[in-house]
Amino acid sequence: MPIAISDFMISPANKDVLTRMNAITMEVAASKARPAPDICVYHSFEPVEQEWRMLEAGRHVSLHQSLVWCKAWAAAMNPELAIVVGRLRGRTVFILPLEILSTDLGRIARFIGAHHSNLNTGLFNESFALGLGKADLKAIFASIRRQLGGRADLIQLTNMPETWRGVPVPWIYAGAIENQNKAYQLPIRATMDETLEQIHAKRKRKLFRKSIRQFEEVGGYDHVIAETTEEKDALLSIFFRQKAERLQSMHLPNPFRDDDIQAFFRNAAHSSQEAPNAALTLHALRLKDEKRTVVAITGLSRKGDHVICQFGSVEDDIVRGASPGEFLFYLAIEQACASRVSVFDFGIGYQLYKKSWCPVETQHYDVLVPVSLRGQLGAFAISATTRLKAAIKRNRTLYGLIQRFRADKQGSPAPDQED
Repeated sequence: MPIAISDFMISPANKDVLTRMNAITMEVAASKARPAPDICVYHSFEPVEQEWRMLEAGRHVSLHQSLVWCKAWAAAMNPELAIVVGRLRGRTVFILPLEILSTDLGRIARFIGAHHSNLNTGLFNESFALGLGKADLKAIFASIRRQLGGRADLIQLTNMPETWRGVPVPWIYAGAIENQNKAYQLPIRATMDETLEQIHAKRKRKLFRKSIRQFEEVGGYDHVIAETTEEKDALLSIFFRQKAERLQSMHLPNPFRDDDIQAFFRNAAHSSQEAPNAALTLHALRLKDEKRTVVAITGLSRKGDHVICQFGSVEDDIVRGASPGEFLFYLAIEQACASRVSVFDFGIGYQLYKKSWCPVETQHYDVLVPVSLRGQLGAFAISATTRLKAAIKRNRTLYGLIQRFRADKQGSPAPDQED
């Protein structure tokens, strides 16, 4: 059964249009499958940059598949690229930007930077996606499998919503399993007051006023947005230290500890894009004390009217009783209300603070397409592991014990003070 288009964050005035679009989608998908697009696989960005930029302009395409984001990752990680391009009658209708990694389960082709991507869609033409059905996807992936034969054992497309910005993500038709995590979004209204009315408005305002008083008692604060290379590098260094110390204190593994991962985020922060788009903007809450202490940092990305939080950190016990991370999010969301943002996305993975800010939860899905026999075994293992993770995450006690074990196995020491 084809997947209907969601009315997620669509105004009532557009629902009649969506109804007609859903009817067209169902009708086209039930008809005879169209000829499959011609598939080419490229090993560098240059041959497809112009086509890439055209497709990524669609609001339904995740910023994590933008050329700037993928290039920042590739510059830091130097992966083996497999950029899959589909053309129909000479027109580019989709791009799947993949990297191939060697794992214990074989060679896996996945979205570039998937390990640090909160949302994946691939790049595709909207009208092309609306006309796709299961038979079309079967033919497309059969062709991709032939192209990747001998290079990859498994295609793994992760963290994909069923629909995004009212458009179905077509790869789901290939047969998806639920990801163990959901993503959390806050729709942005015209004013901060209207935005807060969707959630716990009274509590949020009370906590905000309390934090203001506490920060004023120690001399006040500044909401800093890094602009220069030096400011960005300085805030990132503070973030990596704060995050390492906090995760170690909680006996949790640190996904930011490796030098190449840190280099990727520096690349993203230094990337230039036309406003309002930004691969990574660094916001900080800085006290007006003698040391100019940074007590909270968050990294935000923006594509069009979609802002997504990539990470955040806090300096514990500097201002007793204050909530610097919560306060900084309030300031960033307040700014988003004034800058024509429609969605403030807290990303994938459950955290209590995300739940407190977000009235919308989006289920994510993964697609596994074996290329070889080894890939079939790998797909079975990954599918079973995903289901097991989902079951474990529903048991908070067991999940906490496993996280502690992972952290101890990683053996991540707190960084030196001079780092």
